[in-house]
Amino acid sequence: MSVLRSKRMIVLLAVVLVAAVGAAVGISAVVSRTVTADFTNVHFQVVHTIANDFDSGWHHHPGLAIVQVQQGSLQITQGSCTPKTVSAGETSIEIPYVPVRAVATGPVEWTTTFLLRYEEPVTIPETINLCP
Repeated sequence: MSVLRSKRMIVLLAVVLVAAVGAAVGISAVVSRTVTADFTNVHFQVVHTIANDFDSGWHHHPGLAIVQVQQGSLQITQGSCTPKTVSAGETSIEIPYVPVRAVATGPVEWTTTFLLRYEEPVTIPETINLCP
């Protein structure tokens, strides 16, 4: 009977050791973490837009921008010079402070939800063309 208890104890210790190693591996995977915004005065704005042959030009948002296309499609370029097509029924999340451009050929309808600091503008134009 004591042999059975000692085997159970070894198995239990092995399980605890494996769980601890797994947790350590998960924790050690975080190399860096930086808080870029932490505020209590939040500006929440929802903008519904209907356009034809639209080009936003290069700009960035100092907070979160969630784009939801209802009709047509938008070519959204952000983080590279390869646009991503966001079609009706799809959503795209724009990264704060990263330049972005949205282009549509023909009719398009979308809603953008902004979440940013109250005192900051929703859109800040870029002074250069980032992708020729």
